[in-house]
Amino acid sequence: MVWLEVSVTTDGEAAEAVAEVLRPFAYQNGVVLEQLGDENNLDPNALEPEVTVKIYVPEAEDTPALRQRLEEILYHMGRLYPIPAPTFRQLAEEDWANAWKAHYHPFRVGQRIWIQPGWLTEAELAAARDEVRAEDVVLTLDPGMAFGTGTHPTTQMCLQALEQVVRPGMTVLDVGTGSGILGIAAAKLGAGKVWGVDTDGVAVQTAVANAQQNNVHLHLWQGTLATVTEQGWDVVVVNILAPVIVALLQEGGLLSYVAADGRLILSGLIAEQVDDVATAVVDAGGQILNRLIVRDWVTLVVGNR
Repeated sequence: MVWLEVSVTTDGEAAEAVAEVLRPFAYQNGVVLEQLGDENNLDPNALEPEVTVKIYVPEAEDTPALRQRLEEILYHMGRLYPIPAPTFRQLAEEDWANAWKAHYHPFRVGQRIWIQPGWLTEAELAAARDEVRAEDVVLTLDPGMAFGTGTHPTTQMCLQALEQVVRPGMTVLDVGTGSGILGIAAAKLGAGKVWGVDTDGVAVQTAVANAQQNNVHLHLWQGTLATVTEQGWDVVVVNILAPVIVALLQEGGLLSYVAADGRLILSGLIAEQVDDVATAVVDAGGQILNRLIVRDWVTLVVGNR
């Protein structure tokens, strides 16, 4: 079987928007974001500014009409912000299966979170063990086509925030769980109860498999925030798009799910979107306690007023 790889190279500001418009055309809604440089270093200059957004389309769906549609969508986006035309490349089955894994290697986040892919060979695992410390929380992940490898700044900042706020026995709600990486990290950091919800069924399946691989128990299901039946969570983490976060704060009662002395972690925010999110936080009765910043990405740690 042959797969079509569609790629667009742009900057970090536009990459998320491009990813979202391409997602509906991708196999299992999977989008890959690649950035050259040292992705394990959070220094602002560690990564090059350009981000390549990739999706994969099965051979049967690769038609001239599809390619034209993608070109038209990106052309219209380019009228508002500089975005190049997409590049098309055909890949064999094996090349497709491994294309998005090429840049995913073991790495450290924060002080004691170690992330490694589930497909490492014994030799690679042995080499990785030399860098793992006794106090480390080790996450083994196979993200599949779900978002959440841990390499994106938004996910890394969420992990750092969880490392700072999660204490043994706490309850944690992960809204938009993706690969399950944040919920798994919370469980390994000692959370006593972790729930994760996502509107994407493929993401939920991936999260379930990753939780099993890490020997942690997460209650996971496909649904929206409205399907969460409990409130008063010690920690609620939301790593999605800013407009969705604003809507959840304004219309979904997001802050009401957080305990009076709990923490709400909001990520997926471009710097220029922060003011809108901050306003929605204050209007909902919250206050911003901390900001984590990597390049033009921002994560907010919020508490109730």
